[in-house]
Amino acid sequence: MAENSANPLILLHGDLELEISEARALPDLSRLNRLLNSLRVGSHGDQERQQHVRRRPINAYVTVSVPEATVARTRVIENAINPQWGEKFFVFLCHPVENLEFKLKVVKKTNGAKVKGKVKISAQRIATGELISEYFPLIRQNGKQYRDCTLKIEIKFTPFDKNPLYGQSIPSDPEHAGVRHTYFPLRKGCELRLYQDAHVPNGILPEIEQEDRRVFLQHNCFEDICFAIAEAQRLIYIAGWSVFCKIRLVREPSRPLPGGANLTLGQLLKYKSEEGVRVLLLIWEDQPSCDKFGITSGVMQTHDEETKRFFEGSYVTCVLTPRCASKKLSLMKQLVLRTMFSNHQKCILVDTQAVGNYRKITAFLGGFDLSDGRYDTPEHRLFRDLDTVFKDDFRNRTLPDLASILVKHLV
Repeated sequence: MAENSANPLILLHGDLELEISEARALPDLSRLNRLLNSLRVGSHGDQERQQHVRRRPINAYVTVSVPEATVARTRVIENAINPQWGEKFFVFLCHPVENLEFKLKVVKKTNGAKVKGKVKISAQRIATGELISEYFPLIRQNGKQYRDCTLKIEIKFTPFDKNPLYGQSIPSDPEHAGVRHTYFPLRKGCELRLYQDAHVPNGILPEIEQEDRRVFLQHNCFEDICFAIAEAQRLIYIAGWSVFCKIRLVREPSRPLPGGANLTLGQLLKYKSEEGVRVLLLIWEDQPSCDKFGITSGVMQTHDEETKRFFEGSYVTCVLTPRCASKKLSLMKQLVLRTMFSNHQKCILVDTQAVGNYRKITAFLGGFDLSDGRYDTPEHRLFRDLDTVFKDDFRNRTLPDLASILVKHLV
């Protein structure tokens, strides 16, 4: 049965295996149907009640949450009274919890999703590690129980200290399975390359000796990105908080450049798309602002609109994606959330040369936006080269004219 809220706070630290199987006799949201059902039921005995109750199908899904975090969610099943999800989840928990909460949500076209029922299972019961497999009654928002509405849940919790992988670590795993329960399986023959800065001049950093007594070879991140894009044959996918079409990736080349590498980023991507390479850009849509002359620009000045306009009419697909807040919030809160919460991923996926005639996927992941103000070296010599390497690349929203002032002063 469902648990009440007066339960002790327990740290659930371990692995939660969870299955949300199905729901039975979901509540009817139509007031007219509820009224008609009450009239039908009133003229029959309790044993005949169920066959006389008519329910309207709804679109429903379930979320699983701990305080301040949703850890799992099922897909939406449409037009169902007894939806069957049959979905399994593997959740890593390290949360102080009173109850694990399951929320049944109903999707409406007019006003989004609404919580229509809850199930709470106490952390104290979950922490025992027993297999829990029951039909739990759904509880209304007012605390009362729905008649006949249930949710089938199965749970098995394994504390971290009873999982041998926590003690022996992933490299010592006898099965060599890597990180378990990931979306993609472990693959062999991959390579990881670490970068110090966007650009590292030869011989500027001290040598780092690795375990096998080899010296770690420093690479130039922006130069490698430029080479990978210039030599791609099938796909170039870029997702970023900011992507600026006017920057140049290679400014101090350490090796001969391939064709197109001396172009700006925007020109290079157009060039590759005209060669038949599929070029897709997914960029955060900055919240617009307005200056005293009524000219709009982004609050964070990510160049999103400028970059999108640059690729209009070309073979490059450029999509701007905002982070939209719930329409239930006030207009002011929606504005704040759209500005403060962004699509902050930074990744570049390209196909590169593998063995023979085969191609492989190379991904650049981490903290570099392909935008202005990102090019740097270990010397951090920004103010010494404002008129050469860092020309038109100084970025300071607080003091936008500082670069020109410094250049005049240095000259």
